[in-house]
Amino acid sequence: MFIRKYKNDILLILAVLVLAGGVWLLTRLTRRQGGEAVVTVDGETVAVLPLAEDASLTVAPAGTDYVNTVVVADGRVCVETANCPDRICVEQGWKRYDGEMIVCLPHRLIVTVRGGAPGTDATVQ
Repeated sequence: MFIRKYKNDILLILAVLVLAGGVWLLTRLTRRQGGEAVVTVDGETVAVLPLAEDASLTVAPAGTDYVNTVVVADGRVCVETANCPDRICVEQGWKRYDGEMIVCLPHRLIVTVRGGAPGTDATVQ
């Protein structure tokens, strides 16, 4: 009796779940490994770091108390340390795919992953 009463609702929920799964699968299959990390502060590019080379960059704009440490290792990038109050940029973790970003709003810092070949993965290279 319960299933008959809510049959259309159950079908709608199943259709939405199938659609969401398809979109998720499509995005997973079409993402590209990034080739470089572009570090910008206040809209100006500070550094371009190749993801193929391990590196560490301390970003401390002149005239401010802002300090962020950007680390590139194993084909991925993260903000390792920051002295902002919320540290959300540190909690965003490692990024390696084209288009992914790490943002520190208090310091106006953006790390964007860009470039790369389609279908490649850091664990395969």
